[in-house]
Amino acid sequence: MNTLKFVNAGYNVAEPGGLVFKWALNQHAFLYFQGPVIVNGKEEQSGACILYKKGTQHDYVTLKGFVNSYVGFNAPEELFTKLSLETDNIIYPANCGEINGLIFNICKENSTKGLGFEEAIQASLFSLLVAVARGINSDYEAVRSSDLKNKLTLIRSDLLSNLVSPPNFDFLLKQYGISRTQGYKMYSLFFKSSPKEDLIWARLEKARSLMHLNHEMKIYEIAELCGFTNIPHFFRLFKSRYGYTPKDYFSAIKLDRD
Repeated sequence: MNTLKFVNAGYNVAEPGGLVFKWALNQHAFLYFQGPVIVNGKEEQSGACILYKKGTQHDYVTLKGFVNSYVGFNAPEELFTKLSLETDNIIYPANCGEINGLIFNICKENSTKGLGFEEAIQASLFSLLVAVARGINSDYEAVRSSDLKNKLTLIRSDLLSNLVSPPNFDFLLKQYGISRTQGYKMYSLFFKSSPKEDLIWARLEKARSLMHLNHEMKIYEIAELCGFTNIPHFFRLFKSRYGYTPKDYFSAIKLDRD
């Protein structure tokens, strides 16, 4: 575990029309797709995962909305062997909720950078790899697999596929035959976040992404594209999450580019 090194983590978010990614990275990368995707020319469902080894060319095209969570890291290849982790091929772990929760914790620690965040990230990263290994093990799958968990994973994908006008969470629960009380309780248990917090986090991550990609856009335009109608509220949420106002963050990006 001491040679396991975190590099980056976050969410790739794209509007309908998709995201095309076709190049290699100098790091290992674990991706969890939260919507339909074409990987190596084959269409896969929401809930698909892949662990890319360092230097392997990524080849995927997302098909809509909220795209994927990712964690980049460096690790000795013998760790993959020890955990019986399959690399460079699509897998469908049974414990997607646990995996999503660990990725969320890694992203949160990396953004807030609180006391001991590096140690917390390393621990969560190791736990993530163990969870993936267990999720694709047949014995573990029989214990962990749950119809409720699978339904809530689909609901989460539906919720985050449209950040501007997301579907009503209670309506989604009703569609999938889940009671309101059970739905909110188990969502929080599986994903370590409430539906509202999850949606805010995804919107803020998209805003950060747009700031990096569109240097000529106005902050209010970015906020509106991410589903924020109250600009002062967007400023407060952004500063609370990242420690900077959107204006200061945007200015720092522009200075780095110059």
